[in-house]
Amino acid sequence: MDKFDPHVVLRVSYALAGVFVALIGSSTSLPWLMVVAVFCAGFGVSGSQVGANALAAAFYPTASRATGVSWASGVGRIGSVLGSMLGGTMLSLQWDLSTVFLVVAIPAFIAGTSMLAMGWTRPSRLATPDLIVSSAESARQI
Repeated sequence: MDKFDPHVVLRVSYALAGVFVALIGSSTSLPWLMVVAVFCAGFGVSGSQVGANALAAAFYPTASRATGVSWASGVGRIGSVLGSMLGGTMLSLQWDLSTVFLVVAIPAFIAGTSMLAMGWTRPSRLATPDLIVSSAESARQI
């Protein structure tokens, strides 16, 4: 994320996570493919979440950064709880396993699209020279 546009990196990471999550449900007959899909899905989802947390810090002013990132993380936790309940509901309705994983992959695609849209509509504040200069001036004043 330091070398490339973080929004594009997260878009690709979320998209790959979605592909591999969907692949988990389709690879039940090939154990080696399921192992690869689970590994890549976990890598993509975990990496995306850590990257999104790091990127979220750039959207809040320094004085409220900890509160903003904590609230964003809390909202994500609510999504985790609701996602688990939704997964249990789909299984109780006896949905096909490939369908369940396909539905579970949809939020990753939405997150990736959201990251790309955020990159288009709001460039990273960290890249602006004004912020770098003002940060350096603030550090000298302290």
